[in-house]
Amino acid sequence: MISQKEIVELFKFADKDERFGVALRGALSQIRLRMHLESLGLDVKENPSDNFGAPDFIVNGKTLEHKRARNHNYADGSYKAEFQKSRGRIPQRLYDNNFSDLVSVDVSHHTGKENDFRFTRTKHLKNHAAHSDKVSPIQKLNEHWVSDIKFLLENEE
Repeated sequence: MISQKEIVELFKFADKDERFGVALRGALSQIRLRMHLESLGLDVKENPSDNFGAPDFIVNGKTLEHKRARNHNYADGSYKAEFQKSRGRIPQRLYDNNFSDLVSVDVSHHTGKENDFRFTRTKHLKNHAAHSDKVSPIQKLNEHWVSDIKFLLENEE
């Protein structure tokens, strides 16, 4: 078991090492999302991370990739999310535009609300300008994003 002192030191280290901090906060966000989805009574299965772009979860039979909102918003206040793999070069680093059924973004660190997630269908993500079969790495959360995943799961477009 990890001690409270070790947790404090872990976060101090995460604040010093940006890459580690992103990975740690991303992993914690993913854990919180899984627990949140399970608390809603959804059937949640985790996919092991393989860096080949496999989605993080299968939720009620739909694949779901999860990210945290970027620290800085757009000038109009809209949240910004980054959808690309952590290794490789463009275009291999980019997700195919059909890589997952749904995507989620944790905006909790912006809103201060616990378990504040936004969801959308992957087909609503913007495609990359030079690679039309790939998702643009930076996405603006817009009117297609909702806070109720059950709405997306129960209502097909």
